[in-house]
Amino acid sequence: MKEVLRKTMITPKNILSHELIGLGATIITSPQPTILGLSGTIIFETKNMITLMTSAGPKKISKISAEKMRVLLPSSACFIRGPSLIGRPEDRVARTH
Repeated sequence: MKEVLRKTMITPKNILSHELIGLGATIITSPQPTILGLSGTIIFETKNMITLMTSAGPKKISKISAEKMRVLLPSSACFIRGPSLIGRPEDRVARTH
């Protein structure tokens, strides 16, 4: 049973094949200076947008504008490019398996 849990655990290598909702994220680089350093919990994801719940309330961010994000995983953290997340979340999960 432990091995099954270990294989399905979110890691930096398989982050793109997992659900992102509920994970903490921080925008590291972006062409939009207004979202630099923005951090919060991912609460919703569409084809081209991520919604973060920040201390100031929910903020919608374009995946293209989030050039580099730091995502907090249960056991570590990783960096991902926002453009690599473009597409419907359910298709992205199926595409990477």
